[in-house]
Amino acid sequence: MKNPEFNLLDEAWIPVRLLDGTIADVGLLELLRRTTDIADLACELPTQSIAIQRLVLAVAYRVAAPADEDEWIDLFDEGLPTEAMANYLEQWRDRFYLFGGRYPFMQVADLRTEKDEVKSLDAIVACVPKEEKRLFSTRQGPGVAQLSPSDAARWLVHVQSYDPSGIRSGAVGDSRATGGRGAPIGPAWCGRLGLIWIKGQNLAETLVLNLIPPDTGSLTGVELTSEWEGCSWESAEPESAARGDYSLLDPSGSPRNLSIPRLLTWHSRRVRLVGSCEGVTGAVLAQGDKLSPQQMLRYEPQSLWVYSKEQSKKFKQDVYMPRKFEPGRAFWRNLPGTLPGATYAEGADKQPKKQFIQCATLSFHSGLAESLVESVYPARMIIQAVGVSYGTQEATIEDIYSDELTLPVALLAAERQDLAELIDREVRTTEDVARAVGKLAANLARAGGESGEKAGEGARGQAKERFFSMVDVSFRSWLTQVDGRENARDVGRRWERSLRQHAVDIQAELVRGASSSAIIGRDTGRGYMNVGIAENCFRAALNKSLPVHNTNQEGTK
Repeated sequence: MKNPEFNLLDEAWIPVRLLDGTIADVGLLELLRRTTDIADLACELPTQSIAIQRLVLAVAYRVAAPADEDEWIDLFDEGLPTEAMANYLEQWRDRFYLFGGRYPFMQVADLRTEKDEVKSLDAIVACVPKEEKRLFSTRQGPGVAQLSPSDAARWLVHVQSYDPSGIRSGAVGDSRATGGRGAPIGPAWCGRLGLIWIKGQNLAETLVLNLIPPDTGSLTGVELTSEWEGCSWESAEPESAARGDYSLLDPSGSPRNLSIPRLLTWHSRRVRLVGSCEGVTGAVLAQGDKLSPQQMLRYEPQSLWVYSKEQSKKFKQDVYMPRKFEPGRAFWRNLPGTLPGATYAEGADKQPKKQFIQCATLSFHSGLAESLVESVYPARMIIQAVGVSYGTQEATIEDIYSDELTLPVALLAAERQDLAELIDREVRTTEDVARAVGKLAANLARAGGESGEKAGEGARGQAKERFFSMVDVSFRSWLTQVDGRENARDVGRRWERSLRQHAVDIQAELVRGASSSAIIGRDTGRGYMNVGIAENCFRAALNKSLPVHNTNQEGTK
């Protein structure tokens, strides 16, 4: 057996951005020593940064998980126990070698196929262009012929978190593989989620803000009493090709109680990197432990959740699924259901069900925000949303989602549901106005001569996209001012005035761009349409969403 080498505790493999803006590479121990100097991670992709930060957060849970609100407040006051975290890592030093030994990090030492096949590196590097689709084209050709050990370590953590679904190599010793292939089990765990990450002034504060009591909200609070409930590297026996299905509601699964550290370091795949300190040239990639997303709000602290009528019918119980992010849709448009407050949907049993459930991390801060001394607790929080969109059968990565919002802490306070309801209402109003803008653009296109079943649909989509781009900065700026000191109705009217002005501006822009034939108009098959009629329809819709008496006549003609 090859001697272990390249220990991730010591080797510099994690890119970080320091508070002074410079970029440095650090190992895990140096990262802990410098948490107060580090602003954020600086990896190639936001999904890579989140995957590595969840790994570090798992260590924090093993060492300093607060039992309740009082312990969390003490932790926030005293700071992250980095020395204790470093001591924990030293205890498991032999599990952090990237190559060799019985316990290679996040790998199976003897993983192989019957034919000893080795995949090229595009099997684990998410940004390799495939089939002329160059969404993530930071690497091409020779850039993935060989990876440095540091690079390979980052992609190893990423593949365990975000690997797409699809057939994988059938590993020797995997009883679930057939015909030399491992059937699809879905994307790696984080790929199923809409993850929320709270950012502090430095990495130390960031980790504490995301380190919550394990029984918060819907979490079950699993006791850390056995190896299996700890981090994945704590297992006494080396990992093998054998794997399990631990899905909670799947009759074929064998569910187990999961601790947060176990889930944060979940092995969705079985992997063996082929290479050494000189470089990595390939990988063996097989299926790992399966987790289906139904009802996993019991264990996962960082995802948003939404009630699923379809899944509830299927499993004959109330089922919540991860609420994923839609590419191109700003995070503020997902605030209904992200902030405290309740909206309801009809359930499979015809009874009202809470439509959204906050991620446990935000739920904890919702209950905590007003109980802390204002001068200590941050007045505003940066909330990052990260997710992945997959293509057909979830077998390829189509897009990566990352957005940030600065939110006043008052919006997270459970006691201020009036503010959460205000934001919910104004987001929905903005969506209504966007639909009116889209309809105006579609009507102008039809008046100008577009015909057919999908006439005007292209113009509709482009106009809505343009409108959301116009209001984005304004909405984010307005949001930071919702601090709870001003009457909620007055705060809402201030945004509505701004929203109406944006709507009037884009109306003028669309009309200026209309063709001369649209002024005269035509019979579209759905009635006669010209510029004047289109504008009248738009103004009626706008006044319905934004009654003039709520705007003090601003922005109107």
